[in-house]
Amino acid sequence: MADYGEMRQKLTFKEKLLQSLSEAEAEEQARTQTVIKDKQHLLVEMLVEGHPQSFVDFFYLTHDQNPEGAPTREELEAHDIDPDTYVPEDEVPLESLGYLKANLVEVDSAARRGDMKSVYLAYTNLARFFESNSNHKKAIFFYEKCYSIAQQARDIHGELEANLNLGVAHENINDVAKAITFHERHLELATEAHIDAEMVSANRNLVKVYQRQAEEQESAGNIDASIESYHRMMKAAKASHDLPEQGLASYRIGMAYQKLDNPQKALGFHGEYLQLCRVCGDRTGEGSACCALAQCYQDLEDVTQAISYLEQFLDLSKTANPSNHARACCSLGVIYSKQHKFERAVTYFEKFFDVARRST
Repeated sequence: MADYGEMRQKLTFKEKLLQSLSEAEAEEQARTQTVIKDKQHLLVEMLVEGHPQSFVDFFYLTHDQNPEGAPTREELEAHDIDPDTYVPEDEVPLESLGYLKANLVEVDSAARRGDMKSVYLAYTNLARFFESNSNHKKAIFFYEKCYSIAQQARDIHGELEANLNLGVAHENINDVAKAITFHERHLELATEAHIDAEMVSANRNLVKVYQRQAEEQESAGNIDASIESYHRMMKAAKASHDLPEQGLASYRIGMAYQKLDNPQKALGFHGEYLQLCRVCGDRTGEGSACCALAQCYQDLEDVTQAISYLEQFLDLSKTANPSNHARACCSLGVIYSKQHKFERAVTYFEKFFDVARRST
């Protein structure tokens, strides 16, 4: 039976634990009360200073808009989120409340004096603030405000910047279709204004989003649609003078045609990829192109060409990728075996086993 000292020690530990939990709860309540008081103080200030619209916007931005309320600890833990460090998406850090208020007041004041450039800049500040805090939906809200202001002011540079920012923001929330819409609008405006640097910027962003769209379509089994998206990716890459991305798009189109059992059509795209890889000095890509071309010629039963590209692939993969090298040896062994050239077939099968053994 435990003596009194041991029981008292256990009780003391329990008391200390309860005390720590109580203190932590009190600190959280105090922090919450401080935030509430600071919000209330800033809201009153805006009304007293004569900025009712700023008051409304500040209230909206600093109050939880989730109708279901905050998630429980169990819900957070179920999504592998630490409940003790979780910060709600809509919660603005205490130290940032003043910055938020200052920019909202600047929007109101600048609008009254007709200074639309300052309104645009304040909205941009707010959008970037929320973007930096990973609150992309609110960032989009303010970038849309920027776009509207730029349109009203006939500010082409503002419109270009707003469309670019909206495209990137929609990428961040995985809304690829809307991202494409804004990047295409960015390109359209830049083309109309003959601003080369902006045209290049828009096309570079379009390369990324067209690729994402194509990959999503391909994953869903919509190969024909993915080919169209890869074509758009290739066009944007050409316009932005991005040879590696142009080559990648060509390769992906070729692979898509192979999936559709159309090796004849795939040949031209793989051939273009091979040439671009040679221009760029991309030996890994060159090997992939040779491998793809060899497969196409095998499917077309053009053994001579298949062997030629496999041998090129073999040479390129010798040092770069042992598994690819082994695969090429095996493929050549199979081809020579079908041609009844058994001595050469055995040579390549032996190389295949040797490389495979050394790479395991």
